[in-house]
Amino acid sequence: MASIYASRSLWEYKFRKLSYWFSACISYAQLYLSIRLARISKPVVGILLAEHLGDIVAAEPIIDALRTKHPNARIVWIVKNLYKGLLENHPHIDQVLIENSILASTWLSKLSPFSHFYNLHMNDLRFDPYFNRVLFNAQAEKIGLNKYNYYQRGNLLKGIYDLCDIPYLDSKQPKLYLDHAKKFDLPSKYWVIHRKSNGADREWQDQHWIALINQALETYGISIVEVGASEGLTLSDPKFISMVGKTSVVDMAHIISGAQFFIGIDSGPAHMANAFEIPGLLLLGEYKNFKNHMPYSGSYEQGRAMIYHNPDGSSAEIPLETVWHQLSKLIPIPATQLA
Repeated sequence: MASIYASRSLWEYKFRKLSYWFSACISYAQLYLSIRLARISKPVVGILLAEHLGDIVAAEPIIDALRTKHPNARIVWIVKNLYKGLLENHPHIDQVLIENSILASTWLSKLSPFSHFYNLHMNDLRFDPYFNRVLFNAQAEKIGLNKYNYYQRGNLLKGIYDLCDIPYLDSKQPKLYLDHAKKFDLPSKYWVIHRKSNGADREWQDQHWIALINQALETYGISIVEVGASEGLTLSDPKFISMVGKTSVVDMAHIISGAQFFIGIDSGPAHMANAFEIPGLLLLGEYKNFKNHMPYSGSYEQGRAMIYHNPDGSSAEIPLETVWHQLSKLIPIPATQLA
């Protein structure tokens, strides 16, 4: 009996793999044909940056740079459906296409229908789940940009400009263009925190977050809203509001845009806060082989946020007292609390 179930499982896997391959073929063929037809009337510039949230937000200034480089072209951005709403209202993007398959993107990187195609992913980071095909970026290979050295070149945007062969001369401010805001039952004035990353080595300790939030609620008399996708904190104070797992990416961006202050780690929401130029405090530490790295361009690079780098290790090792000291320097404690 075991061999029968094993055989059935194997055939189910093969069917999923074949279905995935056919879906990728259809996706690639449709994109290829539509772009070739569009090129009849004008050049078409293709941008492939399907993930992650922080990379997409940080890369926004490249749109205007590519518009200047290709003034008569139609600009198309390929992205995962999760992030489509961050781009579809941009005044200088003509079309947003959904990446339905990493496999189709690997084919696109080898044979592109675009007049000019810019793959903004680094190598050795994206693989399709069934064939293990790597999304290869020949330009990244050519200029020696990889996951081990990208922060040594500068901020995230500097690497993006290098991939597009455009000189990066000064710090650029990323922007987000959103649709109409969804109504949330939030206070008129609030701070936002974000504490989870796609890499645990960028995070701060939860017990420190809880202590910091409680102390800030008591000291400053403000409301604090936590945003994120999962693993939200549970606090009993009515001035702490968890929106974790309750919003789309675009809704989360709207919430951040209305904040008076942002406290977080190096993450996608921090890049959103930078795009909206929200004053903030960010907790960074050693990350992989990078130390004192600068992820942000624009206002956060220029001092709109206090970016605290732990000089002695990871962000998780930053003492609570250090963070409170940095916060109280940015936002002086009310005189009534000092008495």
